[in-house]
Amino acid sequence: MWQREKYVTLLFLTAYIFPTVFCGLMYDDFAGGFIWASCIRLFLIQQATFCVNSLAHWVGDQPFASKLSPRNCWFVALITWGEGYHNFHHEFPVDYRNGIRWFQWDPTKWFIWLCEKVNLAWDLKRFPENEILKGQFQQIERQLELQRQEISWGTPVDQLPAWSFGEYTENVKNGRCLLVVDGVVHNVEEFVGDHPGGEKYLLEHIGKDATKLFHGGGIHAHSNAAENLLSTMRIARIVDSDYRRS
Repeated sequence: MWQREKYVTLLFLTAYIFPTVFCGLMYDDFAGGFIWASCIRLFLIQQATFCVNSLAHWVGDQPFASKLSPRNCWFVALITWGEGYHNFHHEFPVDYRNGIRWFQWDPTKWFIWLCEKVNLAWDLKRFPENEILKGQFQQIERQLELQRQEISWGTPVDQLPAWSFGEYTENVKNGRCLLVVDGVVHNVEEFVGDHPGGEKYLLEHIGKDATKLFHGGGIHAHSNAAENLLSTMRIARIVDSDYRRS
């Protein structure tokens, strides 16, 4: 290609000679043209360009993949004229776009799209939308799983020690503050004083099966937050074959 063969000549003409001569002839400032319009302008453009290999791997989020370091960041996209949506570019390199949504700043994408409309570009590659959405969904799942690992969910029911209902009542007789909900024994000793319905109301059901009462029982159905809190108090599961939840 002609521009590749003449690259060095074109480089000096466009980067140094033309800006210097233009400022000299138009403003009688050859020195300013060389320093500001050539050297400093070129320096700033190079810094912005190479933000793609620095900031675009450090600032922002990773909505499509996290195996490598590239990230998406609207601010970096402003500096690099669209190259800031680097996470998408690395995950779907065949796609001509960086910012795939209409509102994402990517002038190169818009220019190529316009070229396609006037037959100056053709056969533009667009990764299937379903696979893009699939990648986003999988990344959200990974991020949620990492968050899940930081949350206490209580001991899984199938990992709890097995008690008979008799063992449960015996522990209550020995002074433990326990109650059963959904076939699971919960230690509510540290929660009694914080029960929104009052300490007395909760103590009345110690040693009993409070399943029906917890889930409404015609009085008050507990919220999802209450169920989550209760799950952190599990200590055992009832395995009596003749046990029936009340």
